[in-house]
Parts: sequence; structure tokens; C-alpha cells
Amino acid sequence: MVILDRFFILLIPPFLGAFIGYLTNVVAIRLLFHPKKPVKILGIKFQGLIPAKSDELARRFIDIVSDYVEKEDFRELIHEAIDKTFRESRFAKVLGSQPVIAILEKYGFREKIADQISEIVSRAQARLTSSIVDNMDFRKFLEKKIAEFSEEEAELIFKKFAKNEMRFIEMSGAFLGFIIGLVQSIIFMVAY
Repeated sequence: MVILDRFFILLIPPFLGAFIGYLTNVVAIRLLFHPKKPVKILGIKFQGLIPAKSDELARRFIDIVSDYVEKEDFRELIHEAIDKTFRESRFAKVLGSQPVIAILEKYGFREKIADQISEIVSRAQARLTSSIVDNMDFRKFLEKKIAEFSEEEAELIFKKFAKNEMRFIEMSGAFLGFIIGLVQSIIFMVAY
């Protein structure tokens, strides 16, 4: 009976450590997002890390994306979009229809017209693409979109994106707490 009581007493530190480790990591993760507004407790101001640093995080995100994404990236994207739009347009479909092709071939105009249209479309596409890219302000667009983004949306996205990692952090706290409690029990057992 005494051995069984001692065994249960030795199990308390590992399981208590696991509970405390898990709980502290759950609280730590929650403190990333909450409280959303600053709260004073005993004269000390508390606020979640993400809400407290949201402006700085937004600026850094915009800087990183603006440095990484260049106007040439948009030039290619817009060029492809215009090309696809033209290929799917009614004009292109009519020109590519069998009756029109047959008439143009019959009178020997197909290649000449195709070359002319191709040249006109290419020039117009290049000018339009350049004009759009030169007049767009990607940084301003990002600033506007981020300003529209709520902290609740950021929290939901982060939790969805990092769900497994947050669970791992919580379970790591439980595991480390259990190990520390087990070491305490072993020390207690050896010492007494």
C-alpha cells in the first residue's frame, strides 16, 4: 500500500507539469491575438502582440512584397491577360471562323490580313500593357487592401494557416512539462 501511494505521488509532478506546460503554451498562443485593445492590469499595459504591432507588421509586409514583386512581373501578367482576352474575343472568333477563313483564302488575303492584325494587336497590346504598368501603384494598392483587413480576419487566417504548428507548440509544452515533472520525481525518489 505504501509503495502504491508513493508511486501515485511520484506521478503527480509529471502529469501536473504536462498540464501546466500545455496550459501556458495555450495562453501564450492566445496572447498573440488578445487582448485586441490595450488593457491595464496593476498599472501595466497589456495587448496582444499582433494587435499591438499590426501597423508595423503591415508596413514590413508591404516593404517585403514591394521589394520582391516588380513592375516587370505585372507587365508579363497583364500582357498574358490581354492576349487571352483577345484570343477569346468575338472579333478573334469571327476571324478564325471557317467561312471567313474560306473567303480570305479564296481571294488570297488570309496571310496578309493575319499578319496585319497580328502586328496591330501586338503593338496595341504592348502600349496598353506599358501604360497600365506605368500608371499602377502596387504599394498604394497593398496599403489599401491591408487597411481593409481586420484583426479578426488576420487571426482566422493565421489560425487556419498555422493550425498544426500551434497544436505542436501546445503539445510541446505538455511534453516538456511532463519530462521536467518526471525528472523532479526521479530526483525526489533518489533523494528519499
